[in-house]
Amino acid sequence: MCLLVFFTLKITESVEIPSKPNVVLIYGDDVGYGDLNVYGHPTSWTPNLDRMAREGLRMLQFYSAAPICSPSRASLMTGRLYPRTGVYRSPSSTNPTGLDVFSPGDGGGMLLSEITVAQVLKEHGYATGMVGKWHLGIGEQGEYLPHSRGFDSYFGLPFTQSACLSDINPVPPSPDHPGYCFLYRNSTIVSQPADIRDLDAVYVQEAKEFISNHQHEPFFFYFASHHTHRPQWASSRYQDTTRRGIFGDALAELDWSVGEILSHLESLSLDSQTLVVFMSDNGPELKDIETGGEQGPLKCGKGTTYEGGVREPAIFWWPGIIPSHSISESISSTLDLFTTIVSLTGATLPNDRATDGIDLTQLLTNDTTAIVRDRFFYYSGVYLMAVRYHHYKVHFWTMGSHCFPPYPDQDCWDTTTLSRKDPPLLFNLDHDPKERHSLNLTEYHSTMETILKITAEHNRSMTLGVPMIGKLYNNAKFFPCCSPSCKPRPLCCSCSNDIF
Repeated sequence: MCLLVFFTLKITESVEIPSKPNVVLIYGDDVGYGDLNVYGHPTSWTPNLDRMAREGLRMLQFYSAAPICSPSRASLMTGRLYPRTGVYRSPSSTNPTGLDVFSPGDGGGMLLSEITVAQVLKEHGYATGMVGKWHLGIGEQGEYLPHSRGFDSYFGLPFTQSACLSDINPVPPSPDHPGYCFLYRNSTIVSQPADIRDLDAVYVQEAKEFISNHQHEPFFFYFASHHTHRPQWASSRYQDTTRRGIFGDALAELDWSVGEILSHLESLSLDSQTLVVFMSDNGPELKDIETGGEQGPLKCGKGTTYEGGVREPAIFWWPGIIPSHSISESISSTLDLFTTIVSLTGATLPNDRATDGIDLTQLLTNDTTAIVRDRFFYYSGVYLMAVRYHHYKVHFWTMGSHCFPPYPDQDCWDTTTLSRKDPPLLFNLDHDPKERHSLNLTEYHSTMETILKITAEHNRSMTLGVPMIGKLYNNAKFFPCCSPSCKPRPLCCSCSNDIF
């Protein structure tokens, strides 16, 4: 008989946090709660992320602020619920909640009035850099790009890599879509269309160079990977190397990137001065069935406000500060990263706006059992779909997304439309993470009263930003082109630098 012992470490000794520590954020794309080996997947190859977890803190109830790309990134960058930042579309009959992402033809982006964590740290004396997927807009003059939002340097694909690959993986950019795949350095397109087969190696090299160049000053670096968004691909080094097929190959390459960054920090003796966080932007893409991601014991995936759409793997690594082999069951979120980073670095939070994050410093450095957050709000566009309070979750609305038959759970399907729940659905997530068994509201009357009170207070405090997705859409005018005067965009757009 095998006895599985689950424990959570409680650390009572305080630690001395370095003044102005470095921060590295690593963001996976569509990596699900059950995708990593350390979160229970039997065939994923993630030795470096497993190592991060052994040497640091693994979060079991960590949430992205949104179930899809652009809004989740807006909340990560600002510490604010994304409807405040304008990263949604005006609701319509075809998109009833307004949940959406920016496309290359959008002339807008996350509201310029928003303040990013990079801006705050730059003003506090930090060097700031980024590689990878931005997905918060470009603008006519690049005014929404990272280089204009607090990052000293940026290199990457501003959008999802889908247009860089044809339907057969892995391949060079599709000849059917010339111009749709483009790489930026700061505010300049350096390759269009871009061959991204070896892009991860370039991203890693850019990250290493940034860290080396700023090793004697405090720095903030954001590594936003394209793995494991569909369609998955991997460089020749990782093709056909895992038991999990192309998804596993892509995940293994992401894991390699993590290992290279950790090793580089150690080689420069910066590991004890640097907080490294790995997390994902939203839940897994289930429409790919066996070649898609895995939500583990949770319900549904990307695009939904069920647990599988927003509860993510998250690992915090900081040798000498975060105790090894730590596990936390505390509720936490990407919203909390902004507030925590500001606290750890001694910077100052903006005082002219609501901030939705909570400082996780106590949880990271002193007590992994600390309850720093007792509630979480699940948004789809402008709709508050659900509310969590401790281990209870209430659904006021439900809707499927990014999934269709033959997936066995119809609640997850694209065709399952927005539905108001009256009476609401109440679940105990400790007992029922799959959200299958709604509780009797009469028996849980006091719990519902508390949650309804919390919801009413939150609604009174919520102010929506101007919807920016689709607001200035004009493909002919705004689609990024390295030859701006050519026509028609993007078919005529072509330039190539030797970036590899």
